[in-house]
Amino acid sequence: MNVWLRVICLLLMPLAAWAEDRPRAGILWNRSGLPATFPLQVKTLPGKDYVVFLVDPDTDDPAMAGYIRGGTFFRLLVPPGNYLLRFAYGTDWRGQDDLFGPDTGWTQIDKPLDFRVIGTSRRSGYLVTLIEENGSMKIVEAAAQDWCQSLRRSSQIREYPKDLPGKTDRDAPKLRYLDQQVQIHDRLCA
Repeated sequence: MNVWLRVICLLLMPLAAWAEDRPRAGILWNRSGLPATFPLQVKTLPGKDYVVFLVDPDTDDPAMAGYIRGGTFFRLLVPPGNYLLRFAYGTDWRGQDDLFGPDTGWTQIDKPLDFRVIGTSRRSGYLVTLIEENGSMKIVEAAAQDWCQSLRRSSQIREYPKDLPGKTDRDAPKLRYLDQQVQIHDRLCA
């Protein structure tokens, strides 16, 4: 290998170390201490990636963060509460501390979104849409989406042979029982 080529490679290595592999889309961390059960969907255009921060409006502390790959479907379950949404965006991921480096852009929703239970079977969530307009990122919509939960029950009668003390296999009665399963089904409320 040419000496100059080696020197150039050695000089470029620190630059390559700056860029990190992009994280998978989804949760980066949850510092709220609460279970994440309320849906947040974000629609974005391709070309940039995003980090969404759920921030407590009273303390300005971030409670949760998620990574969004631009132009792909994104759904994140978030903890209950009121949160401001702040979005960092850019093209060259540099890690959770530096985000997208010095070119990191920011945008924020104007008022907090309330993620909570409504009644006994509804969970409030949101669909947020981001677009780039005149060189800056805008939140053009934050539409409430209520998700209804219902139980789906299925059952099946099962029989199992059972040896009872003092009985032979052919004399043993078959035990019958009802095997019940319950599943929670989510859907957008009408």
